[in-house]
Amino acid sequence: MRGNKLPKGAITVIGSVPINSKQIPGIRLSQIAVSFGIGIQYVILLSFVYRLIFGFEEYNFFFILELPIEVYWIGIIGMWLLGVWVSITFIYNVNYTACFNQMKEEEYALATGGTYKYVRHPAYIAGVFEIIFIFLGTGIWFMFFGLIGFLALLYQAKGEEKMLQEMFGEVYEEYASRTGRFFPKIKRINKK
Repeated sequence: MRGNKLPKGAITVIGSVPINSKQIPGIRLSQIAVSFGIGIQYVILLSFVYRLIFGFEEYNFFFILELPIEVYWIGIIGMWLLGVWVSITFIYNVNYTACFNQMKEEEYALATGGTYKYVRHPAYIAGVFEIIFIFLGTGIWFMFFGLIGFLALLYQAKGEEKMLQEMFGEVYEEYASRTGRFFPKIKRINKK
């Protein structure tokens, strides 16, 4: 928890938490599918790096679509902006790890500031945008197979939210009511 200093917007809950220490959020299928999505994404990216080093002759014919130069630039700038977003999210989040680890302390912190002020699962949506921006920046259409695994994110996110609701109760319900799961909520303006 970075010593005793919590990030701005973090809510601390002290006391026992009614959660089974062996419980992992989501369902087994969603956990496998998310891992598949991440795995295939990196295999394809590594194959692209391999071809970047050793040549594109046969690789270019099948895997890469010829896109306008502007689209490549959108992908490159998008990857850079996504890197900034992910860095802010990971730095801001208390004890961030890409894997689920049940915290064993008696004091829990709910991050509600930074990127979490707008969305409850910024890392998940960042993964989806990563696939899109890598496609736009490289033209590798095969990257979209990584999205198959990310379809399971909805189930995984619901499982995590159920666990957090059990841990934080009304505090989490209030937080969830003002933020979007993957995209920021747009507030309606009442016209009179």
